[in-house]
Amino acid sequence: MTDKQVHEEAPQEPSVSQEDELNQPVDGANGASGLEAQKQELEQQVAENRDRYVRLFADFENFKKRALKEQSELLKYQGERIVVDLLEVVDNLELALSHSSADGNALRTGLEMVLKQFVDKLARWEIRGESAMGTQFDPQKHSAISRVPGKEAGVIVGELKKPYFYKDKLIRCGEVVVAVAGDEAQA
Repeated sequence: MTDKQVHEEAPQEPSVSQEDELNQPVDGANGASGLEAQKQELEQQVAENRDRYVRLFADFENFKKRALKEQSELLKYQGERIVVDLLEVVDNLELALSHSSADGNALRTGLEMVLKQFVDKLARWEIRGESAMGTQFDPQKHSAISRVPGKEAGVIVGELKKPYFYKDKLIRCGEVVVAVAGDEAQA
């Protein structure tokens, strides 16, 4: 290869005049003002986007505060509706007591009606009692407070308190008397 061929094949660095040409705006003075206008437009868009972001962030923070407050109030007053239902039962019990000087059968009938109303209100809220009489003792649902001799060991023969459930969750164990074999009852 000759010097001329090597010179032609090697990459050439731009000369000073070529660099000046590359850095010059295409339209001279018009190009500079065009870039300045573009720069101002982009700065305006950035400012608008920043403002939009700040407003959106503030709205979101307000939403979070409002949601927390609503949730707090919901938890605080969650039992309000059930209490209103139960107040009807209290009213009827007070009415029954105000007539307690009446004959005993009328009072008994009134109290039975109030008890039925109360049980119905609890059922409306998916709260139910479950009688354990005659069933097998279950330590998950029952607390044995006494043992008596009986024919079938482990069968519940007496009940002081029923177990109560809220939906499918046990909320109170029943207090029961359990039958045991003769030797166990003495121990």
